[in-house]
Amino acid sequence: MPLGDRVPVETTGWDTLAPGWRVMLYALPSERNYVPYFYNDALDATGRRLLFISDLTGSEQAYVLDRAEGLATQVTDASGRNQHWAPYIRSGVSGIRPQFVCWSKPDWDHVICWEGNALLRVSVATGAAETLLTVSPDLVPCVPNCSDTGLVCFGYLPAKLQERMLTCDVEDIEEELEHGCGFTVFDLARREVIAEVETPFWPNHVAASPDGRRVLHCHEGSWRRQRMYIHDLMSGESPPLRPQADGAAVGHEFWMGSSRVGYHGQVAGRSVFGIVDAETGAWSERPIEDGPRWACHCHAAPDAGWVVTDGESAPDCISVARIGGLELSFAPLCRHDWVRHLDQRYHPHPHVHPGSWEITFTACRHDGDRVRSWVGVLSPTDAARPTT
Repeated sequence: MPLGDRVPVETTGWDTLAPGWRVMLYALPSERNYVPYFYNDALDATGRRLLFISDLTGSEQAYVLDRAEGLATQVTDASGRNQHWAPYIRSGVSGIRPQFVCWSKPDWDHVICWEGNALLRVSVATGAAETLLTVSPDLVPCVPNCSDTGLVCFGYLPAKLQERMLTCDVEDIEEELEHGCGFTVFDLARREVIAEVETPFWPNHVAASPDGRRVLHCHEGSWRRQRMYIHDLMSGESPPLRPQADGAAVGHEFWMGSSRVGYHGQVAGRSVFGIVDAETGAWSERPIEDGPRWACHCHAAPDAGWVVTDGESAPDCISVARIGGLELSFAPLCRHDWVRHLDQRYHPHPHVHPGSWEITFTACRHDGDRVRSWVGVLSPTDAARPTT
């Protein structure tokens, strides 16, 4: 499929487990089709266009689907070799760095991705690629994120340690990751780096607030260590977000508007979903009913009345719970059938669209050793939409 060609996507229905919801799966005729990382939008601001990654051409490339027309456009034509995201994606991937893609804002007409150590901004309409910056070859960049104000953020770690994690886990080399790591903030409007922050750990989940004032980042590694941090771009300070002196294991944080952050984890032996106010530092946490279970990835729109997860009530389902009361009760919406021995590209990574309340995720189908993944969109009827 040449760059810029528009081809029909395959569509199929997928059984729902709750009234008021319908689900559609989209895929190109290839084995692997998946959504961006959980805190990055798959749907654009209008909900009409869907950003996803596919290996249709034999390499990982970004595509944008026009849902109304049912046609997908190949946006990138990257030729990177042996790219990975160890320890989460250890295979040698060709094309763009896997999972490392997001919409460019505020225009939503470009896609941002990594090819090797080059940060690219690619036009959806023409495929023309602009190199925003290039990271030193002795470093490896991580997942990019673009704020509503056009701040592109990403973490990085030493390349030699990334290579080590092809055969070990983060926890095995945490002491070595205390040096040479950090994150970068690039301003699209000014076309320049506005912050370069060193961290005594490998930073992940690096994301600027919608208003461009703060940057979330986490200590990638043991959840029992202090994990969540927030960087103030004006003061340059990076205090903990929800300190973990009480022994909590919390993380997978994401922005819920400009001042609130959602997260999940375990506190006092119970699985919880929490929201912390970045202005005041105050937080509230609601335990999940029926025992100490991990939620995997959670997400919620800024004013949503519920939170979505790819764990909890059923480990192989996308589930939702209304945010209210003393406890959260998750109800399954549909299967995702994640194959757990496979890498992050097959992970469901659910994400709530703030305008339509639609949920995007990656779904898997497997028949013996053969696994295929699809991009799923869960759409609520008016009766199922949350009240705000």
